[in-house]
Amino acid sequence: MKYLIFDSGPIISLTMNGLLPMIEKLKEVFDGEFIITPSVKSEVIDRPMKIKKYKLEAIQIKNLLDKGIFKLSTKIVPDNKLDQEIKKILKTTNGVIRTKQTGEKIKIIHEGEAACLAFSNLCGADNVIIIDERTTRLLTEAPQNLEKLMERKLHVELDPELSLLKDFRKYKFIRSAELVYIAYKKDLIGIKKDKQLLDALLYGVKFKGSAISSKEIEAIKRMV
Repeated sequence: MKYLIFDSGPIISLTMNGLLPMIEKLKEVFDGEFIITPSVKSEVIDRPMKIKKYKLEAIQIKNLLDKGIFKLSTKIVPDNKLDQEIKKILKTTNGVIRTKQTGEKIKIIHEGEAACLAFSNLCGADNVIIIDERTTRLLTEAPQNLEKLMERKLHVELDPELSLLKDFRKYKFIRSAELVYIAYKKDLIGIKKDKQLLDALLYGVKFKGSAISSKEIEAIKRMV
């Protein structure tokens, strides 16, 4: 069994770009499950269902859950076990960087992202996390760059303890941008395939929250 573990950001981005049918088509060709955790379900279904502005999107995402396109992590890892792992991850990640002046801990990730990492740890199968949030990916891919990013954001000098992240290098991530590129390559978008479509897809998810630069997008387009 293989798992694609979805954070809330990519689901929201794809929904806002009208690309939920793409997820259904990807599921048909993927030998595994598309997973959302209770924390992500709360962010993309439960809370927006109570807000008229976002209710339609929430209903569309819930439909994918009801149809089995998305599968709730509860069916694989018990919620109480997942919650314990989430707490451990939050304690580590949100204590790895402090301000030099006051020693105040800097919050790096939130519960939804931690839940994706927790499920990855506990599911016992090959998995990839679909996440657009840059800071979470930097925890494993380039923690030294995370310090620089946070200093630019907060305008304070920071004191990182990056050795705490040695166990975080095992995670595998892709962004919604890479996911739409895969769907484009497999001709699963439902629109005639050309470079204008790919350009529109990549910039569409970029402007709806995917942390990808224009330079990276142009590099992806050159791969076609």
